Amino acid sequence: MRATVNGVQLTYSDTGGGVPLLCLHGGMGVDAGTLRVPGILDLVRYGIRVIIPDQRGHGQSARVSPAEYSHAMWATDAHDLAEGLGCSRLALLGHSYGGFLALEYATRWPESLTHLILVATSAGPVPVRTAPVATDADLREHFRSVWPRFFAGDNKYWELFETLRFAADPYNAAFTRELPAYDVRQQVQGLRVPTLLIVGSDDPYRARMEWLAEHMPDASLRVLEGVGHFPFIEAAPEFTLSVAAFVNAGGQPRTCAAGR
Repeated sequence: MRATVNGVQLTYSDTGGGVPLLCLHGGMGVDAGTLRVPGILDLVRYGIRVIIPDQRGHGQSARVSPAEYSHAMWATDAHDLAEGLGCSRLALLGHSYGGFLALEYATRWPESLTHLILVATSAGPVPVRTAPVATDADLREHFRSVWPRFFAGDNKYWELFETLRFAADPYNAAFTRELPAYDVRQQVQGLRVPTLLIVGSDDPYRARMEWLAEHMPDASLRVLEGVGHFPFIEAAPEFTLSVAAFVNAGGQPRTCAAGR
């Protein structure tokens, strides 16, 4: 599906009906294929509408000037896509870099959120140790070299990797310009949105997620044992059930039209 948001065309998938859940992929420079997996998509079986956009510059969404790739723009796109779909109130999930953007979103528009799910992420600051890449193909090879580190088990899910699309310009903007300035630690300490934190026991972000659990007033932490950076892949059934129980707690009503 396609929508024009802030002057650019975004592609997104929209499945299920019930409580809307907008899911923000990580990367950056990697498309939303990392989220279109059973651990996320199976949430539709629990009365959750799952909306997964390719953020601007990713997948089949429009590519623009590198100056337009920013945390503020990506968060605004996500918010305005939701508004365009009639979702004035919704749940929001962010994984890894998508979690950075989800926190940026939440601190700007907390009144729009019924729930916040943060997966393997941080409120900052995040040390940056990467150099710009020249081409999409170079970025693919970079991620190929680090991909096995994302998983604790023997299965490295190479079949998923081969389906992903890579984009150098948003990656460079994110890691050389945006991420060095990212730090929302002060803002999240006053964020009154019900929040579920999920992280693998073997994920380097575990300590940062524990910090969020200690400092966010309405947050609870779930640590999945023997799991790395992609808990919705390595522990898909546990992840799905945890998120479904959290989002459906209290019998939240539908807040926008059903997806397709």
